[in-house]
Amino acid sequence: MKKLLNLSLFLLALTACSTNKYTRETIPQNYIEFGYMDAKTSGTSTYILADNGQIFMKSTITSRYSEYKKLKEKDAEYVYTIVDQLRMSNNTMYQIGERTHFIRLRQGKEMYEWKWDPTDENLPTNIKKLDELLTEAMQKRLD
Repeated sequence: MKKLLNLSLFLLALTACSTNKYTRETIPQNYIEFGYMDAKTSGTSTYILADNGQIFMKSTITSRYSEYKKLKEKDAEYVYTIVDQLRMSNNTMYQIGERTHFIRLRQGKEMYEWKWDPTDENLPTNIKKLDELLTEAMQKRLD
C-alpha cells in the first residue's frame, strides 16, 4: 500500500511539473510573433513563440503553421521578459530596411509591435540582444 501511495505521489508530481504542448489551434491568446520581411522579395517569415518554448512557423503562401523544435523554457521566459520590458517602457521602434526584423506581443486583442533594420549600428541594446537571441535560437532550431 505504501509503495502504491509513493508511486501515486510521484506520478502526481511528475504531471504537475509537465508543461502544456500546444497545437496551432490551442496556442494561448498571449504569445509572441517574430520574424523578418525582405523588401526585395516582399517575403515574410513569421514565427510564433508560445510561453512554453514551442515555436510555430506561419507560411505566407498557404497560411498554414508548421511546428519547429522547442526553445528551452528558460530562453522563452527570457524573450517574454525582454518583450514585456519593451512594452512597459513604451519603447517604440519602427525602422524599415532592406531586411526588416520584427517582434509582436499579442495579448488577446491587443498587439504591440517593434520593427528594426538589423544592420543599424545605433540599435538600442535591448533590441540588439533580443535580435541576436532570436536569430541564434532559430539557427539552432533549423540545424
